[in-house]
Amino acid sequence: MALDNLIEKLEKEGVKKVNKKESAKKNPSTPAEPKRSAKDDSSIFNLVIASVIILGIVGIVFGYTKDKISEIKTGGTEVTKNLEQQVADLKQQLVALTDKTSILEKDSVSSKNVVIDLFDKYRAIPRKVKAENWQVLNGEGLSFTVSFPTDWEEVKAITPPADGDKAKKEEIVYLQPKGQDKYLNAVTIKSDYADFAKLSMKEKNEIFGDLTALDTYNFGQGKMIYFINLDKDNNEVPTILILTENHIYRATFNISNKQTSDYFKYRKDFEEIISTFAVVVKTEKK
Repeated sequence: MALDNLIEKLEKEGVKKVNKKESAKKNPSTPAEPKRSAKDDSSIFNLVIASVIILGIVGIVFGYTKDKISEIKTGGTEVTKNLEQQVADLKQQLVALTDKTSILEKDSVSSKNVVIDLFDKYRAIPRKVKAENWQVLNGEGLSFTVSFPTDWEEVKAITPPADGDKAKKEEIVYLQPKGQDKYLNAVTIKSDYADFAKLSMKEKNEIFGDLTALDTYNFGQGKMIYFINLDKDNNEVPTILILTENHIYRATFNISNKQTSDYFKYRKDFEEIISTFAVVVKTEKK
């Protein structure tokens, strides 16, 4: 705007203000304009300044956050690169731990197999068993009896022998721990080797003398021979032969998987049960 025009405009505004003052004097009934205090002007000014500052801060924060998000997505900052490296290191450590766990599992299985082998090599028929509270097997018509713990029971075979008459002659008894579905028919005791049953004890000892025995036990009514037999599938079967004057009995522990839980416990139970074996002496009726 030209200087002359600006001066002219200011003069006109001055004339208008003078005319207003004179008019006000002539017409006192016209209310005067309220005067704005310095305090009000200061508050408005402060409010404006505060608003500008807040908007500025919001803008700065928004811009910084937007930049950081963009940097994180593109991996452009050192912090992001460090985080990515840490994640990669953790993944590598996890793989290493998984491999180590696998090795430990293999070592554990290997160690358990060693323990089982040692367990097998040093088995023996117990000479004394605390069987005061055990149940006594007294089957009608049986020529033998045994005692077994209260957490065991006598059961019928899941698959009975095809030849019922022969089974009757062989006197088969099945025992198993109660409520243990992995130990069904765990122990079998039966009369066996009918062709050799009437031989003398000396002859019986000669026939079975070549067995690789874990242990032998001479008890009051005969002799027990503890050895590991192989079934048709080459599974190891802990077996105790019982040679008596008139019979030969075979007792077997029928659990082939030695990794089964509580295998050691029930294998020891088998040995203790057979150690209570006794031939039933029949008394003649008068």
